[in-house]
Amino acid sequence: MLEEDLLALKSPSKENIANVLETYHTECFSANTMEQIIENLQQDGSSFALEQLKVINKMSPTSLKITLRQLMEGSSKTLQEVLTMEYRLSQACMGGHDFHEGIRAVLIDKDQSPKWKPADLKEVTDEDVNNHFKSLGSSDLKF
Repeated sequence: MLEEDLLALKSPSKENIANVLETYHTECFSANTMEQIIENLQQDGSSFALEQLKVINKMSPTSLKITLRQLMEGSSKTLQEVLTMEYRLSQACMGGHDFHEGIRAVLIDKDQSPKWKPADLKEVTDEDVNNHFKSLGSSDLKF
């Protein structure tokens, strides 16, 4: 359908193409939760959606939820606020299980089979996500 919509453009321009792409992006990724995004992709069923599901299903459930929140919050923050948020996330992820497990699976053992903890999106609590965004107090990023 995307291909058909792009080919149907009478006079393609960056703006027209961006509008068509945004329509597809909005339909699948407009939700506020990873669970809803996955449901949207499953309902869409297109080859694009199925490819996205394959990629998503390989990722750390914790990282998926953190990244979605990061994107939503970051869009309304100043550069300094975004850098502070990014620093906090980097510190929290370095102290967590999944960062080290991802490195083990991809770079060390190269088995490409990470064992995420928790292994399912439903097991990643709001508290887990919130802990990644907490102030680091005196260890926070300083400008």
